[in-house]
Amino acid sequence: MVSYLCAKAVPLSEEASKPNYRKWSYRDLLCLPESERKQWFKACKVELDMLKQRKVFEVSDRPSGRKVIKNRWIFDEKSDGHKRARLVAKGFSQVEGLDFDQIFSPVVRFEIVQCMLTLATLENWHISGLDVRSAYLYGKLDEEIYMEFPESFVPPHLKNKVLRLLRTLYRLKQAGLAWWNELNKSMRELGFERLKTDTGLFIYKEGNQIVVAIIYVDDALFCGPSKAFVEKVKAAFMKRWECRDLRETKEFLRMNIH
Repeated sequence: MVSYLCAKAVPLSEEASKPNYRKWSYRDLLCLPESERKQWFKACKVELDMLKQRKVFEVSDRPSGRKVIKNRWIFDEKSDGHKRARLVAKGFSQVEGLDFDQIFSPVVRFEIVQCMLTLATLENWHISGLDVRSAYLYGKLDEEIYMEFPESFVPPHLKNKVLRLLRTLYRLKQAGLAWWNELNKSMRELGFERLKTDTGLFIYKEGNQIVVAIIYVDDALFCGPSKAFVEKVKAAFMKRWECRDLRETKEFLRMNIH
């Protein structure tokens, strides 16, 4: 019977048979072959170097009477084989009223996105997209939050120290709101006006030229009648943030753009 069932079994696809790295812990990586383990270690090092470059934290004495939150690594392997490691905070351990206050982060409504894409299509507007790299790391913290060093990345001379977060880390309760505040401030400085009825829609006017920016967390579309003017305004935005230029976008929030 076992032989019969095995013969009838449908083989797993190559994609389905791949390990789900997102569920792995750092200790799971230690069981891998040395060559692959080194690749993941390098990915972790790249992430920590980027956090240091963004000045997300500083080394601090362990505070007395304050909770020190923990963190974990999230691993992912792209379709091209590129390995990515992201350090995230265990935000569920934060204490309300001490580690965070407000957490609601406004986003553009899907109905507004659909309406604007329809308008852009009917008017034959140019549409150009981008995404902000590691957007949440730009958010500034008002609260005093301390975090443990990442597992296996504690320098021997700092084993009794902790990290004080200066900017938001992914999965902190207030991360989304902190990024939104920075973004909203930046858009005002660039000359955009935010639509009062929808917080994710921004309008830029110069003479008879207009550009509409649709922003959902770290994904953005810039659209308008003049391709040259749209690209000019978009370039000014990209000078403020480290972005990946998606150019003439064909998809946004899983919506196809034709």
